[in-house]
Amino acid sequence: MEPIDETNILRITRLTKKFYGCEALQGVDMTISAGQITGLLGPNASGKTTLLKTIAGLLQPDAGRILYYKNASPGPESRKTISFCPDTLVFPNWMRSRDGFIFYSEMYSDYSQSRADELIKILDLEKIQNTYINKLSKGMKERLALALTFSRNTNLYLLDEPLDGIDPVGKTKVIDAILAMQPEGASTLVSTHLVKDIERIFDSVYFLSKGKIVFNGSCDAIREERGQTVEQVYLEVFNESAV
Repeated sequence: MEPIDETNILRITRLTKKFYGCEALQGVDMTISAGQITGLLGPNASGKTTLLKTIAGLLQPDAGRILYYKNASPGPESRKTISFCPDTLVFPNWMRSRDGFIFYSEMYSDYSQSRADELIKILDLEKIQNTYINKLSKGMKERLALALTFSRNTNLYLLDEPLDGIDPVGKTKVIDAILAMQPEGASTLVSTHLVKDIERIFDSVYFLSKGKIVFNGSCDAIREERGQTVEQVYLEVFNESAV
């Protein structure tokens, strides 16, 4: 596989991941271009979280290759290019929300306090700074996780179901934060099954079903050439794959 250039943040070729003999990812190919917001769309149990964790280096692939920004080597070097927002925020019980930002500031050299302050405002987190993280609602934990993720100034942001469990007002704030805080030239990969709520911010999409990419394309092409919304194509593809 040829090294990636400055126009791409990530390239995946024939990526496979197995659990107890079952293929959670089956030959996944994907390219993330610089400056893009890409949707990784699919129903629950389609392999989205496994793919994001494998990209982030939390799981090791069984086959295939991942090329990172500026051809960083897999491991500590590649992890410096990625900020990962998991679907479940886990911190020690003694931690308050403000402690999460202190932890990130000490853990990551690319942490930016000015970015953190802006995210706290956008996501309306001022009122929970002294609240224990384990006492927060699921929606507020999701907002806090997003703020921590984008407090880093890096190249690729991986967001695992960032709208899950969030009320309509909160969803708007999350989408505003993604649009406002992605650095110039960086990219964001968002996994979700809530297509209608967020499709307007995507530049391109990949549909994942049972560990396989079953559709990918530009959102402009979907709207202009097919005359459809991303949600309409999603419903078509997954209704067919369910038959």
